[in-house]
Amino acid sequence: MELVSLHPFDPDIARQYVSALTGERAPEVAWQSWWREDLPGALEQMESGKEVAANQISLGLAWALAGVHPSFVRKGFGLSVWEARVDRGVGMLMRPPSRLFIDAGLDRHALQIMPIRLDLQGGMMGGAFVPARLMDNLAELLDAKLERMAKRLHDAENDPFAMLDLMQRAVDYAREHGLGLFEAQDAVGSAQVQGMRLVEAADRKRMDPEMRQRIQVAITPEKGPGFFSRFFRRDHDGGNGN
Repeated sequence: MELVSLHPFDPDIARQYVSALTGERAPEVAWQSWWREDLPGALEQMESGKEVAANQISLGLAWALAGVHPSFVRKGFGLSVWEARVDRGVGMLMRPPSRLFIDAGLDRHALQIMPIRLDLQGGMMGGAFVPARLMDNLAELLDAKLERMAKRLHDAENDPFAMLDLMQRAVDYAREHGLGLFEAQDAVGSAQVQGMRLVEAADRKRMDPEMRQRIQVAITPEKGPGFFSRFFRRDHDGGNGN
């Protein structure tokens, strides 16, 4: 299953990253643990239509963000997976990664090859993002559809407590710091980012009690009528259901 991470997204870090890619400024000292000298060359490869190069560039942004903010990570997690398997409403808030790179200063034409979502079979790459201005909307969506999401996760044999708790924690962190959320695939399992802080699902007992109760009620099957209830109903109906 895919190892997906959510990274609180700061546009200033994206601009610094793009400036390093284009050679306008030297890479940040803190990036030395993961920065590769062939990253700037990936821009030319991306312009020639190589999607692997585009994925390399989007992955680098995830590493840049991971050096500053915590990374919320779990298998089968992330925005693209959530949209496809849990609730399509999340997709209304998601934006393609090319948009944040354009805002950071890259040429629009060069970014046409960049995927708009995570390719779950595509290996290491960055994916979509939710901008800071829409984080309140994402929080409202999670609250309004919590029970429905819990049931879908449970039916898909995922742990709804862990998944919903981690998503809520990522959203809370982003909102508290005025940031968005950017997703990446297989970024935290291979990158040697100095200072990377991984946040995984907390112990169920440490969850918000109200959320835990709502999830538990949502995934608990409704009890059918007991023996005596069925017996007296049958007797009331004359024994033949009429």
